[in-house]
Amino acid sequence: MSEEAQTLDYNNARFKVKLYNFEMFVGPAAGEVAPDFTVTDLATGNDVKLSDFKGKWTVIETGSSTCSMYTKNIARMKEVVDQFTDVEFLLVYVREAHPGERLHQHKSIEEKKKAAALVAPRYGEHRRVLVDSFEGDFHRAYGAMPNIVYIIRPDGTVHYRCNWTSVDLVRDALNDRENLHTLENAPLAELRATRGAWNMFRTMYTGGIVALWDFVRAGPEILKKHHLVDAYYEEHGRFKNSP
Repeated sequence: MSEEAQTLDYNNARFKVKLYNFEMFVGPAAGEVAPDFTVTDLATGNDVKLSDFKGKWTVIETGSSTCSMYTKNIARMKEVVDQFTDVEFLLVYVREAHPGERLHQHKSIEEKKKAAALVAPRYGEHRRVLVDSFEGDFHRAYGAMPNIVYIIRPDGTVHYRCNWTSVDLVRDALNDRENLHTLENAPLAELRATRGAWNMFRTMYTGGIVALWDFVRAGPEILKKHHLVDAYYEEHGRFKNSP
């Protein structure tokens, strides 16, 4: 597949389950060196590299203005930020999880920055916001799911990663820094329960009616995917497919 085709697939106009690989976690695992990447600081417009944070514990969460799995975490993550003052907490803005007619998928890096600027006033985002490239270079290299999380050790290796962000698991991993944390599949049923109907509706309606419709229509397939992934991971302790 050409780079242009990959970009077109990545910046999907509508949500489709097939655009996400639930059964494989691409990117560095716990204990492996985290490859360097370059993103853009939303506030300053300057390039920022992962290597800029070497020597510090760093928590990286991905999200978008239409991802309710991300927006539900913002308030509770503030508690973790306040607890661990020696840690750098970053939000990397990626493609829209649920684009629609109100907030469509980004057609340029400027549109992506404009969408990223919504998360502070609309949802109360308090962390430093970094914007991934238009092509999603960081996102595709680190897992490509809507709301992944990584904790990077001061030496540049991965301490913990997960396919969905659990605030409780992030806190646990930061409380125990001597041991690598290798649980990579979040308890999604619990996470969905904390999302709340209003937060889910409000976030997806940021995308629009089309975004809500696409999600409702895909609901049975999404639940089936999650069930199969959870069952396989529980039995085998890993995802079904390897990168």
